[in-house]
Amino acid sequence: MPANLTPEFLKAREWFQSAETNEEKLAALERMLTTIPKHKGTDHMCADIKRRIAKLRDSQTQKRRGKGTSVEHVDREGAGQVVLVGPPNSGKSSLLAALTNAHPEVAEYPFSTVLPVPGMMAFQDVSIQLVDLPPVAAAYTEPWVYNLVRSCDLVLLVLDGSDSAGLLLAARDTLSLLEQRHVRLANDGIQLEDPSVKTIPCQVVVTRQDVASPDEGIDELQSLFPILCVSAVTGQGLDSLRAEIFEALHILRVYTKLPGKPPDLAQPYTFPVGATVLDAVRSVHRELVEQLKYVRLWGSGKFDGQKVPADHVLQDRDIIEIHPG
Repeated sequence: MPANLTPEFLKAREWFQSAETNEEKLAALERMLTTIPKHKGTDHMCADIKRRIAKLRDSQTQKRRGKGTSVEHVDREGAGQVVLVGPPNSGKSSLLAALTNAHPEVAEYPFSTVLPVPGMMAFQDVSIQLVDLPPVAAAYTEPWVYNLVRSCDLVLLVLDGSDSAGLLLAARDTLSLLEQRHVRLANDGIQLEDPSVKTIPCQVVVTRQDVASPDEGIDELQSLFPILCVSAVTGQGLDSLRAEIFEALHILRVYTKLPGKPPDLAQPYTFPVGATVLDAVRSVHRELVEQLKYVRLWGSGKFDGQKVPADHVLQDRDIIEIHPG
């Protein structure tokens, strides 16, 4: 069977062939894996790409262990990984402390954050991982910061609201530094044709609203990204920010139940919007996919408890009851 490789895959392969660092090679391989057509004709190619990715990741892990540090990687937890990016003294660490169970060092001087600091943010019945990163600045930015930004699900661009006159300039400087490292923050959902450029969705958070000056510069910023003004001191806007983060991740929650039993509403499975019943069954247990007889659904069906096909697209808060054969 012919492979019928897409132009996007071919560009990613060219990027891989010209890549000079392991980080670039890994990013190119991951792009190749997401753009290659999935059918029997590409099974061997997919397996080879996965093998190369595993080998590079293992090499990076061994390298980090040898150096006694793991700053270049933060293990994913929860329903999504969100990184806090911004210039020095923008209020990222205070925001992380206000939203999560983490205890980062909060200081009045710049560059107090030198390592990634993860924390878990609760929103309703899900947990979302937030990661505070060292500042992005023209003077100096830790090289591995850009790798963590590339691999996340959402960026919070954190800006100091007490300097509203400089908001737009700070945003543009940060965006420019990221673009120089092939990271594009945007909300259009469009991946550029250049496979070396990774587009990440972004939400702008303007901090220190308890001492903020008038809304100078806010209007111009709103033409670029959604903006939420918050205060880590008074709590202003934090509940809205939690909800905005959940919405921006484009995830849905699915609950399971056993026949004749009430649903388990304590810990939902989370999936990207567009996930199907089969995706949910696979997450519950891979072996159930081959044993599957039918699935009953409560929520997005025409009526509660109806049998739905495996390709039925799930909606947030659906409940499924799996019946193996």
